[in-house]
Amino acid sequence: MRHDYLDVLRRLDAGEPTISIEDLGVILSLGRSTAYNAVKDGQVPAIKVRGRYRIPSAWVRQLLQLEGHTGPDRLLAGGVGAA
Repeated sequence: MRHDYLDVLRRLDAGEPTISIEDLGVILSLGRSTAYNAVKDGQVPAIKVRGRYRIPSAWVRQLLQLEGHTGPDRLLAGGVGAA
């Protein structure tokens, strides 16, 4: 699966319930190991299912102050992802 910044933003905005640790790294500009360590240290809430960690999208949206944005165009036009 491709982990691209704009793709992750669109999926967060579309209401995907969880994201991967790799997606978290992309959206926060963290390396994979750093993102995993943040989960293991309890700095990032995670759900572990069959050995895989998933990060609640609601937590990420709140962290990035994306609550209330609707649609990727609005999200990208005025906030996080705007160039």
